[in-house]
This record gives sequence, C-alpha cells and structure tokens, in this order.
Amino acid sequence: MGNPWIKSALVKSVQLKKASYSGPVAAFEEGSVRIVVLGTAHVSPESIADVERAMKDLDPETVCVELCRPRYDAMLDPDRWRKIDIARLIREKKVGLLFSSLVLSAYQKKLGAERGVKPGQEMMTAVKLAEEQGRNLVLADRQVSTTLTRAWRKVSFFSKYNIVSQLFASLLVREKVEEADLEKLKGEDALADLFKSLPPRYKSIKDVFIGERDRYLAEKIRHAAAELKKGTVFAVVGAGHVPGIRQVLETGEAVNIKELDEVPPASMLKNVLTWIFFSSIIAALGYWFSQKGDDVREQAVIAWVVGRSLGAGIGAFLAFAHPLTILVTTIMAPISIFIPGSRLWMFSALTEVWRRKPHVEDFEDIAFVSDSALSFIKALYRNRVLHLFWTIALVSIGLTIGNIYIATFIGKNL
Repeated sequence: MGNPWIKSALVKSVQLKKASYSGPVAAFEEGSVRIVVLGTAHVSPESIADVERAMKDLDPETVCVELCRPRYDAMLDPDRWRKIDIARLIREKKVGLLFSSLVLSAYQKKLGAERGVKPGQEMMTAVKLAEEQGRNLVLADRQVSTTLTRAWRKVSFFSKYNIVSQLFASLLVREKVEEADLEKLKGEDALADLFKSLPPRYKSIKDVFIGERDRYLAEKIRHAAAELKKGTVFAVVGAGHVPGIRQVLETGEAVNIKELDEVPPASMLKNVLTWIFFSSIIAALGYWFSQKGDDVREQAVIAWVVGRSLGAGIGAFLAFAHPLTILVTTIMAPISIFIPGSRLWMFSALTEVWRRKPHVEDFEDIAFVSDSALSFIKALYRNRVLHLFWTIALVSIGLTIGNIYIATFIGKNL
C-alpha cells in the first residue's frame, strides 16, 4: 500500500522558479518534508546543468534517481560486457531479453552521440553529487530485466516477431538530435518514443515500460519522503515520467511495489496447450505414417530430414555462420524437436558463441554500426553480437520454410 501522507501538490509553497530549469518540475509538500521531481532528457547537456543547479539550490537530504541496481552497476563498470554469460542466457532462452536490452541501450546511446552526452549522464551526475555530499541515495527504478520480462510475457509468440522487427528498425534510424528534438524528449520518455509506432494492441507493453514504472518510481519517492522527518527529497527522472508520478502523488494512489516487482511465470495453460498441440501433430503424423506404404514412409522420412536440415542449414550458411555451426544446425534440425525443452536455434547459437565469442567492442559498437542500411547489413556479418542474432533469425526462418515443405509433402499424400 502507498503512504498517503502527501495529500496534494503545493507547487507554489516550494520556492522553485520553473524558468531556472529546462525540464519539467513537480513539487509537493507535507509538513516539514517536501518532494521535488525534476524531469530530464537522458541525452541533454542542459539536463546535466539542471541537476547540478538543483542539488545546489535544494540541498536535499535524499536523492532518488531513475536507475536500478544493475543499470547503476553497469554505468560504473566499463568492463561490464566481459561478465555477460551469453551461453547461459541461450540455455535459459533469454536471448530475446538480451537483444531488447542491447537495442534499448543502443537507441539512447545513438541519441546522445551527436550531443557528446552519454545516456543517463545526468543520473550519474546526481549520483556523484549525492555521494560526494553524503546524501542518502535511492535507486528508484525497477530492474530492467523485470520490465523486459513483464513486457515480453504480455504478447503472443507471433507478436514477438513484430516487436523484434521494430527494435531492429530502431537501429537503422540515423538520428540527428536537434534542439527541438531535445525539447520533445523532455516531454516524453525515450522508450515511449521508441515504441510509439507499435499498433494499439500493444498498449499493454507501453504500460509496462511507462505506466508501471511511473507508479513504481512514485512509490519509491514517496517511501523515501516518508522516512524523512524534515528535509527535501530530490528525484531525477525522465521527463516522460513526471506526469504519471505527479498523478500518483497528488491522488495518494496506493501502489503495490511487490506486485510490480514480480516476474509473472510463464502461462501454465499456454504450456499445456502448446504441448497438446505438438503432441496432436506428432500423433497424427504417426497415424498417417503407419497407414502408408513403405515407399511413402521412406519418402516422408526423406522429406522430414531434407526439409528441416536443408532449410535450417541454408539459413546458417546465408548468415555466414561458422562451419561447425552450419554442421551442427544441419544435423540437429531433424531431431531437435524430439528433445524436451530444446529449440534448434539454441544449438546453433551455443555453437556460434563457442567458436566466435563476442568481444567487448561488439557490444559497445552496436549503436554506431547503422549509419545506413548498407552499413547495418555489413554489421550483421561483422559485429559478433548482431551476427549471433542474425544467425538465430536466419536459422529459424530457414527451419520454417523447411517445415512448410514437409507440410506440403504430407498434404499431397493424404
């Protein structure tokens, strides 16, 4: 439940001159405790100056920043990419989360590149000043992995392809950030800008990235204020979150942090239906197989092996995967479906990572390899991180084509 001690917004009672800050400001006061929320653009030099000015003017006891612990640690650790166990993520089927996280990071890095600002630099400025001045520091955002997982679980299997294509498209855009663009970013969250072109049916995803985090940030800020007997809580958040935070604090809306922190389990019904679906297909194929003559059965086996092996193998070949990856993909294609919990792309990806482990610079350069469509295509083969995702994609597409060939063969022999 929320801490309803903040009853209303009393912006005038807090002596802040809105003109002093380039971003939106929301201020609240109850008794001897006040909250000041400053909205920033994560790639704006002016936002860094806003933070420095506010820290001096407000002299806050507590500083809240729109960071989670992993993002905070990552910003402090320049060698963070060395610690990523990609093989483990593949085995745990979290490649989609890794891809989403990398693209979102690259998107903001690209926005800040031309301005000479690292994404989130205004947050780290607040962190640095808070630590230097001995202020209480609160990492107020939800873990990015939780946000990504909650969003990923809200869409169907086929809808994931649409979202992935949208993420890929974001890498192709060459952003030139002008002053007008920065002003726009101070009015909406950069993630909202990235996902705004998604169809309305994906509103639930936008709510996970924006609405849920508005409430999460508001509750963390409110909790920090509740622990103060006297003084100021200064919060630095993306400008797009300010309206949502304002609404929660003004209305005293109760927010269940524990619920927002939960990673919803994979749908049991979905798993059962998937198992029933594939079991039914295999049973039907087995019955069909038993009713046919030896010639047809032999041709069906050949169609199965050739369709899946050739389709997936060509996909790996077109991706210029390592020769061993192509071999493993071709061999495993006909039999991977019979191995519980496995997917063909996992064998391809694990082999590719084994033979061509991504370097630190491959992670760092994702944002800067897509100045044009041609350079992006080259990067799919030269950047080892993007090449891994490209290999997975082409193997999956090739396998799908192979399955269509098999279905066509069966249809002709019913």
